[in-house]
Amino acid sequence: MIRWISILAAAMVVGLTAMIIIGCASGDTPSQVVEKYYKAIQDNNCEAVPDLVESGRPKVLDNYVYSCKRYAGKLVSYSIKGERFEYDGRLAGVDTEVTWKDDNGVETTRSVGQTLVKTDDGWKLTTLENRD
Repeated sequence: MIRWISILAAAMVVGLTAMIIIGCASGDTPSQVVEKYYKAIQDNNCEAVPDLVESGRPKVLDNYVYSCKRYAGKLVSYSIKGERFEYDGRLAGVDTEVTWKDDNGVETTRSVGQTLVKTDDGWKLTTLENRD
């Protein structure tokens, strides 16, 4: 009897450990999605942007792809400054500092906030304008 209880307890520990590892490992954090976006800009890989943006919102996607193409090759650096969650964890804000060069080589640094929404596919870039 004690042997069966030990086997059952061990199986429960293994199962719970697997659930925790799988649950924590799945999906990127909002900050990681923002980092992927800025990395796509740095690498001139704007084809990667649609996977990072909330689906079903063509204008939002167009804006993010346009920004990627506009700043591709000009983004000097970026850093994540903070992350916050709102509306029961369904929306996130990621504060960043971004430095880019203009066509004359002049560097400009700005604070930029990115908004993300939690979807079935993970965190996605979005905007708060015209939300249904």
